[in-house]
Order: sequence, then C-alpha cells, then structure tokens
Amino acid sequence: MSIPPIAATIDLDAPGKRIGRLELLWSNDIHAYGVIPVPIAVICNGEGPTALITAGIHGDEYEGQVIVRRFIRELRPENIHGRIVLMPAVNLPAVLERRRVSPIDAQNMNRAFPGDPESGPTAMIADCIERRLLPFTQYAVDLHSGGTQSIFAPCGYVYALGDADFRKRKLAAAHAFGAPRTVVVASTSSRGSLSAACERHGVVMIATELGGGALLDRTAIQIGIDGTLALLRHAGVLQGDAADRRTVLFHTAGRAASVTAPIGGMLEHFVEVGAEVEAGDTAGRIWPMDDISREPVELKFAISGTVLARRTMPIVLAGDTACHTGERITDEAFQSIGLGSGA
Repeated sequence: MSIPPIAATIDLDAPGKRIGRLELLWSNDIHAYGVIPVPIAVICNGEGPTALITAGIHGDEYEGQVIVRRFIRELRPENIHGRIVLMPAVNLPAVLERRRVSPIDAQNMNRAFPGDPESGPTAMIADCIERRLLPFTQYAVDLHSGGTQSIFAPCGYVYALGDADFRKRKLAAAHAFGAPRTVVVASTSSRGSLSAACERHGVVMIATELGGGALLDRTAIQIGIDGTLALLRHAGVLQGDAADRRTVLFHTAGRAASVTAPIGGMLEHFVEVGAEVEAGDTAGRIWPMDDISREPVELKFAISGTVLARRTMPIVLAGDTACHTGERITDEAFQSIGLGSGA
C-alpha cells in the first residue's frame, strides 16, 4: 500500500477543537526522510457549514498569520455550528524563511492551485487544499497583506464571477466582512490562485490585503479579526447575531490604474495609501542610481481614484509597480462587472 504524500495528524471531522499538522513527506538536503509539518486546526460542533480560514500563503505577510493564531487560541467549540478549518501558515517553508515564495521549490503558493500530489511541496499543499478541503467548504477567508514589498490600505477582495445567485452571496459576504474598502476583481489573476480554486468549488470567499511593509499593523489586524468573525456569524458558523455592516466597493480599471517605473532607481513617493488623486497628479519620482547628474523621472497618475497600495522598497527596477488606484463603484455595478468571465 502506498503512503499518502500528505497525512493529517488529527481527525478533520470529529467534534471538538483539535490542533495538529498536515505532514508532507519530503526528502532533500534539508528534509532528509522527514516531513514538512504544515499547521492546521479544526473546530467542529454539530451540523452546519464549513469555513476555511487561511494565512501565510505568502510567507512574508504577517497580519493574517497572527489573526488565525488568535482564532485557534480563542474560538470555542460550544460557540460553533458546523466546522472551521484554520491554517495560519499554509506555505510553511516560505513562512519560516520570511519569503514570498517557497525556498524549497521557488513556487508561489497563490499560483500553484489546483496543485499536484506528485510535484514539489508547494503544489502538493495546494492539491491537498483543493481536493480534501474545498469540496466540503462553503465559506473561505484568505488573509493577505502587502508583505515585504508593499503596503495596502486595508481592504477586502471579492471576485465578480459566477451566476447571479453566487454573485449575490459574495456581495453579501463582502458587506458582512465590512472592510473599509472592498476591491471587486473582474477575473482571477491566475487559475492557480486560491481565489480561483474557490470559484471552481462554488465557495463564497473574501480575500484581504491588510497593511504590509513586513510589519504588524494593529489597526489592520483588528479589521481582519472583526471582519472574519462577522463573516462567520453571517455564514451561521459562529454564534451571535450578524451585525449590519457595510463596505465601500472599488474597482481597479486594468493597467491604467497602476503607476509603473519606467526606469530603475530610488523611488520617492508623493502620496500615501488611502489618498484621493486625480489624473495627472504626481505619484512620485525616481532618482537614477547610475548617474547623479541625471534629472529624476516624475511618475503621474493616468486616471483618478483612491490609492489602494504602494511599494515600500525604495529601490525599483524598470517595470516595478509604484502604486495602484481604484475607483468607487455601486452595488449595482458589481452585478455587471466581468460578466462572461471564468475563473
């Protein structure tokens, strides 16, 4: 009998709270005849929906990792109706090395779905989530932040995909989460993302971008905690009345919403995240590094909107994104964005 490439040390369906690992068999110079112990916790009580809460898909994004660890410590089975699966460090090798991608196979977890049980660790973990968790999941929250390279005005992300009923449930979830802003995306950036995997399985998902800059922003953490708990109540997984929460929807209008570096050099920002800008405003300037006699290059916003994110690392290469904006939209507009797109 063959040994499965990933085995859980806990029963994922039994009642109560259990904390354990998904043990991934792996052998290389570091993990000779060992396992990669991906942490997982399950809280289960009676009948009800299943919610999956993840963080650490990118190892240098810290706010979500703290939030999920708090939930593991503080949530009690007697307050649950159904099941909550919590994964605070999905890409554990990347988390341990404080890197965006895995140091073992150099793969980006958020481009690895649906995964492959016969491939490297990143694809194997993605395969486990897609095949063993998502088919039994109704709601998901994937907690991201800006990582080492960027910082976000705390926001949720929701995908304008699927039929009218699915869209309606996702819009209701976005308002239930109640982030200060929620970015509506017309299509998933990659079929390899966890968002795309949730779309394939009909899972109502809210992703987030909570701060960043390789820091732990307490305000952003609280937004993530409050939003996730509110969504769990909305879903009927967590006891308590669902609060009347609202979010402001934004849409990013393609590449025109991004300000990119035309040359390499040192980036000096002129705006903060959350700022309102007009087309033609100066976003910043880049000081050339190779010739101090050269004039800096000014960066301009191509369209008006709200600055949702900006780069934190001052040294840029040509093509790097300096910042990007979003335009406020209505709930009615959400229903028409991306019609005909697939996950």
